[in-house]
Amino acid sequence: MPNHRWSFRYYQHLIDYLDKDLINSVPAKHSRLFRKAPETEGFYKTLYLDQIEVFNLGFAAKRRPGGKICRTCANFHLSTSKNIDKDEDVKVGKKLEDSFEEFFQFVLDKECAGATIERADLENMHNPDFLIKYNKKSIMWMELKVIFRPFINISKKADRSYECYSHSLTLDHGKKLNKQKELVASNNIGENNCIYVYWYDLPCIKGIFWMPSTQVYRHQKSQVDYQRKIVDGDRNKQGGVRGAVNKIYLPLHEMNDFYSILSVIKAKM
Repeated sequence: MPNHRWSFRYYQHLIDYLDKDLINSVPAKHSRLFRKAPETEGFYKTLYLDQIEVFNLGFAAKRRPGGKICRTCANFHLSTSKNIDKDEDVKVGKKLEDSFEEFFQFVLDKECAGATIERADLENMHNPDFLIKYNKKSIMWMELKVIFRPFINISKKADRSYECYSHSLTLDHGKKLNKQKELVASNNIGENNCIYVYWYDLPCIKGIFWMPSTQVYRHQKSQVDYQRKIVDGDRNKQGGVRGAVNKIYLPLHEMNDFYSILSVIKAKM
């Protein structure tokens, strides 16, 4: 079951205990990254909770709020160079994943005693990132994405109904996703046992959200993927493009809140 109050509290716990050196090492970070601001709870309500109801009524996501926070965010992200060192980006991403794993085990100990989280992609890089176990039995796989750079011009470049706060939940579309889908659909995992988790920290909306793999793959099938601009950091020494540049964008208002992950785990224990 969803519990928005505890979902928000647990996210606050996660960012409160992040290593400060790790935060400082994040490339191209905005000034509100991993920080609670006075407006944070209000944005969680207006940009997430209220939009779930709007979506259920058949309406598109509301326009971004505007105001000083939006102007500052747009000016920063449109002016900041995107020539990011891929190797360094991967190192920071690994540290953020480690922080999430430690945090999630803390939550499991409180809410789902006996359940554990471990890396699931060490033997096969196409596996989802994490595996939840109970009594040594595998019960859930989790693919984690950390997103803190909004696609400011998404409504102009990808889809007119998209907004930067609601559709910057990026997913690489290509061989890796297709390979992972094959693994998830196999008897070893099963689509009903895998979720995609988003650690989402924009200047406005912040939280941990998730979507079942079955729903993610429906979006993969129905969306026209967007090919982002290739920048210097995308190329290897031979000049070839490394990593995925084709993207799909999952909607925030179709995401579940963090606490409901625990309800799913409890039901499988």
